[in-house]
Amino acid sequence: MNKAIAVFDAGLGSYAIVESIKKAYPKQDIIYFADRKSFPYGTKTTDELKTIIEDSVDFLLKKGASFIVLASNAPSITVLDKIKNKDNVIGIYPPLKNVINDKKKNTLIIGAKVMIDSFELQEYIKKEVGDFQKQFHVENASPLIQLIESGDFINNIEKTENTIKNFIKTCEEKYGKLDSITLSSTHLPWLSSYFQKIIPEAKLYDPADSLVKAIKNYTSEGRGKIHSIISESEKYPADEFLKILETLKIKLDYEII
Repeated sequence: MNKAIAVFDAGLGSYAIVESIKKAYPKQDIIYFADRKSFPYGTKTTDELKTIIEDSVDFLLKKGASFIVLASNAPSITVLDKIKNKDNVIGIYPPLKNVINDKKKNTLIIGAKVMIDSFELQEYIKKEVGDFQKQFHVENASPLIQLIESGDFINNIEKTENTIKNFIKTCEEKYGKLDSITLSSTHLPWLSSYFQKIIPEAKLYDPADSLVKAIKNYTSEGRGKIHSIISESEKYPADEFLKILETLKIKLDYEII
């Protein structure tokens, strides 16, 4: 592989980033690391996340990555600026400036609990949008993320629709009518079609769009090869993850560690 870019997180979310990079840079070689052993990132403490991210970055550099995409909003916001080797890594973040540029007025930021509850997210919002920060509301979307990781978003459409409907209803009761939602977990874009059906008036923002543009200077021409690495634990075996990929008709050249 020639100057491979590595993409990783603890689950299915990061594969959507792999697909976005592949579409934009078809000759880029990619290492895709699904760190199921560390699943889920969203419920870890920041200290636990820092250790996991540092270990993963070291592992991927040894695997030959020339640059690394941390394809998870939660650790990007909370710990990325605190890790060693951070100059070799780019994170993914809620695209709040795009929301302001589009003149949206009432925005929901949804993501994993560890990010939503963090001081770092509030600081990021202040830094990005300043006086507009009051229009941004944050909400823990862990029940929605679980729909992806369990495969229910494919296998149980009724449950998925009802869960998202109830989630949106609760949020609008708290914050008023929403005109925009940032899907600030890389899992959540897998639910885009559901959001479009349930709340069609709200514009959806996918952080992957900004990320793909941001890595342009780190890309190179190789063979367009994707090599996948899947870690596993007793609780989260690789076989279960591979079954979800099979249902999505995603075929990987992979190794299990």
